[in-house]
Amino acid sequence: MKILVVTLILAIVCILMAVVPSFSDEAPPVSGQVTFLYYEDLERASEFYGQSLGLKVTTDLDWVKIYEVSPGSSVGLVSATGGTHRPSKDKPVMVSLVVDDADAWYVYLKKQGVDVPNPPKDSTKVNVRAFGFKDPEGYTLEVFQWLKK
Repeated sequence: MKILVVTLILAIVCILMAVVPSFSDEAPPVSGQVTFLYYEDLERASEFYGQSLGLKVTTDLDWVKIYEVSPGSSVGLVSATGGTHRPSKDKPVMVSLVVDDADAWYVYLKKQGVDVPNPPKDSTKVNVRAFGFKDPEGYTLEVFQWLKK
């Protein structure tokens, strides 16, 4: 009888191990990332990210628009009445776009009529070439490229 009980318990353990997901000390994989920004004028922001920046919209609802920045990385634009937060005058968020050629992006944005106050420059603190500008409601965007050491 003991052998039958032990065999039955081992069988149940084996079944559970096959069915129940295993947990490890490692974090499960992340397949993407979206930074959500909140706007009083969603249409104006949407035109800026879609037309001026040339980003592709992947989600287009009346209260939120999500634009792909790169595979697995997006920026979401949320209306003042939708989502979890509300727009505020203080914009303590910076969206950084990592590119291969900051100078080419500077020229492109200027041609799109984006107000970019300063051209790209090499940082004295970090090994990057970068420039920044504001979107229509004051969020800071940064374009930078990693410099070879």
